[in-house]
Amino acid sequence: MSTRISLLRHGHCHGGNIFRGQTDSPLSDMGWQQLQTASASLEPVDQIICSPLRRCAEFAQQFARQNKIPSCNEDKRLMEIDFGRWEGQAVAAVQQREPERLQAFWDNPLTAPPPAGETMAELQQRVRQSWQQILQQGREQHSLIISHGGVIRCILAEVLGMSLAPASRLSVPHACLSRIDIYHQPGKTDWPQLIFHQPLNQ
Repeated sequence: MSTRISLLRHGHCHGGNIFRGQTDSPLSDMGWQQLQTASASLEPVDQIICSPLRRCAEFAQQFARQNKIPSCNEDKRLMEIDFGRWEGQAVAAVQQREPERLQAFWDNPLTAPPPAGETMAELQQRVRQSWQQILQQGREQHSLIISHGGVIRCILAEVLGMSLAPASRLSVPHACLSRIDIYHQPGKTDWPQLIFHQPLNQ
């Protein structure tokens, strides 16, 4: 017996290179195409759980309709990290204005969160809560999670038994698709395994 989880990051968005944590940017045409290409290889899905932000939810709803998937639910716990005062601002502008603080964040996001933003520990806690619920409700099914780079890194860290520090080195580009299988045996602890982690066109 096993449970299958597919993780899909949203595609390219309108709005340029900004801190797009919880800023609700829509997908660009390129982003829609990226997700359509990445999702074409998915095996039949039983349920979809997605971030409520447009770049995830709008594609999730369309994919559910096209594939007659009866369950497509939004979960706020799967939203990207909140970048605080950097939210929605151009990365180049923040780089020019706060180079030392930004570099500290790049070097170690666990100890140097964005000003007035969410910490990585807070992100990890809410993602872990959502993940455990998905595992319980989707046992022995195939669930598709459509979310964000930071969220997917948290899930991969959970599955691989990693801390968030090395997980920040995992590349999760637009429309990256990962698959996790969780194996169940009576009387034994569930055994999760990362089957693949595949950037688009790789």
